[in-house]
Amino acid sequence: MEIATPNTHNPQAIAAANIRYLYLEIAFASVLGAIITFNSAFAIRLGASNELVALLTSAPALLAAVGSIPSARFLTRRIHHRGWLFGSLFIYRLGYLLIAFMPILFPMNTATWLVFWIVLLNLPVILFTNGWHVLLGDIIPEAERAFVVSRRQILWSVGLIFVSALGGVWLDQVSFPANYELLYGFGFVTVLGSQFFLGRLTMPDKHRHLTNVPRQEAPREPVVMHRPIKRLLVNMIVYQIGLSLPAALYNIYYIRNLKVSDGWIGLSNAAGSIGVILGYFMWERLLRRYSYGWVQRRASLLTWIYPITLCFVTDLNLLLLCNLVVNMMHSGVDLANFNVLLHISRPHERATYISWFNAGINLSTGIAPLIGGFLADTPGILYVMLIAAIVRFVGGLMFNLYRVEPEPTAPT
Repeated sequence: MEIATPNTHNPQAIAAANIRYLYLEIAFASVLGAIITFNSAFAIRLGASNELVALLTSAPALLAAVGSIPSARFLTRRIHHRGWLFGSLFIYRLGYLLIAFMPILFPMNTATWLVFWIVLLNLPVILFTNGWHVLLGDIIPEAERAFVVSRRQILWSVGLIFVSALGGVWLDQVSFPANYELLYGFGFVTVLGSQFFLGRLTMPDKHRHLTNVPRQEAPREPVVMHRPIKRLLVNMIVYQIGLSLPAALYNIYYIRNLKVSDGWIGLSNAAGSIGVILGYFMWERLLRRYSYGWVQRRASLLTWIYPITLCFVTDLNLLLLCNLVVNMMHSGVDLANFNVLLHISRPHERATYISWFNAGINLSTGIAPLIGGFLADTPGILYVMLIAAIVRFVGGLMFNLYRVEPEPTAPT
């Protein structure tokens, strides 16, 4: 396949080419993304305890919380940051090739080694995450940002649907652990396509700030936590705790309580991805008439329905349907929050704000699953689901009562 080279003197052509590469790379990335959703199932099949599965969910987020702000500062001091961004991402992806050999390399305590290695893999990707969000803000024109982000997530979810469903069937048909080993190997080979198209992106270089700047140039304002970013952070942290509290418990509950197969887990992941696709289509169309804040406030009020459903329903088909519906809401929250964050930050504030946002989100994502795992051993998993639903609802109320201002209006 021949890839056209953008006209480097035409900003519109460069933006169009970058958007095309962003679509192509995420299609390849979605394959490994879908396979990664089986991480906890693999650990459980290897004999991981509830606490170990909770650590698998929480430890990467805690590492990201600690490293988010320092990594952002590191990147802002780099003029040429392409190698740092995509090199760290490649190291992360390369690590999943080793997971394919885990049962062979570590025949004893395999689950412990698996969790340890997945946690360790998240160190290099910290550098990528902050820089990637800043890069998207730089290379996607604001007028097209909601559309491009939603279409990327739709492509990601389409990949998750097919790979999750087919991967689940594969895992049920092939003997363990060869089924997981081959699946991870396939994921690594496929994701190389993503690395190729990322390398085609035209990226703006960061200009180093020299001490002998011209006198007529006004000094840059310091980055401060003004009210809009403060409200966004507080609201999102509370809301994220509700999302993350049961995150490590879903597959444990499915496998040990509902006795489901890997095939059903794959179908559940696929149903969630279908919900994301439908949600992005719906919310992106609504954004043509309403603001990002309007979407943020509506979507965040309805994500409590899935943990509540798990408390009272054991019918697997109804759980699949509910998973689809709640992910329609998740996509609205994600689309709105990303664009609100970019909208309330000026270009020189963007890296700092994103690092604050990621640090706060990852801190709550890291601590909440550990609390959920602890509570699951005493009151029980369903009690954790009930608490999570209440906290999600409170977080949604906070988005409505403590609005992020100035009101971020979506471009038309």
